[in-house]
Amino acid sequence: MALSLSGKTVLITGSTDGLGKALATKLLEQHAHVIIHGRSQEKIDQTINELRELYPTHVIHSLLCDLTDTDAVKREFSTIKTLDILVNNAGVWLDGATTNASLEKIEELTRTNILGPLLITRILLPVLLHSDFAQVINTVSIAGVEIPSGYYHTIYSATKFGMQGFTEGLAKEFYNKNLRVMGYYPGGMQTDLFKKAGDDYKTHEPWMFSTDESVEAILFMLTRNKKVAIKRMDLINQLEE
Repeated sequence: MALSLSGKTVLITGSTDGLGKALATKLLEQHAHVIIHGRSQEKIDQTINELRELYPTHVIHSLLCDLTDTDAVKREFSTIKTLDILVNNAGVWLDGATTNASLEKIEELTRTNILGPLLITRILLPVLLHSDFAQVINTVSIAGVEIPSGYYHTIYSATKFGMQGFTEGLAKEFYNKNLRVMGYYPGGMQTDLFKKAGDDYKTHEPWMFSTDESVEAILFMLTRNKKVAIKRMDLINQLEE
């Protein structure tokens, strides 16, 4: 029997575009209450206006915070007092030789991809544990479980391997409790992740798949019977077209 998401309060980090925004849209369709997070007030307002055009009577809140600002993370996420589902989705990309990575970029990746989710989850765990059944989904990456041959994104992989460890450790910690922790591991998706990093990729490279596929996967994970946990779901391209 599928678990209903109606009335559940869901926070999705990095939800003003890409996968996060697509997931927020689908969750509202499921009558969940959604908290939109971003680091630009303009993009947050634009996203909420678009969502309210689709779902004018649904509950939509927002949270403005730059995950590279540790003090802001501690302050802003502490304002959340009710939560059933946390989706740690925000992330930034970096590829290429490690010697070409600036120290500032390494720090940005570390704060956004691993330190931010660690702090956010720790801050919100006491809130989640007040829910009758809480869930945490970490959007990790297939780069968090395997290193490709002849192509390197070492710093990015390091942060994602860290998220794999955190996800699996947290799942063990809350085994047989009313908090389900799962990891979602996508390959390349049709988002602006690579463009934002300055890479010259098209929006629809042959090795990318639609964010709609990821949304369906995450919804499947969230709606399983309480007794079932999908420890890790990998989604990768098997056809390049």
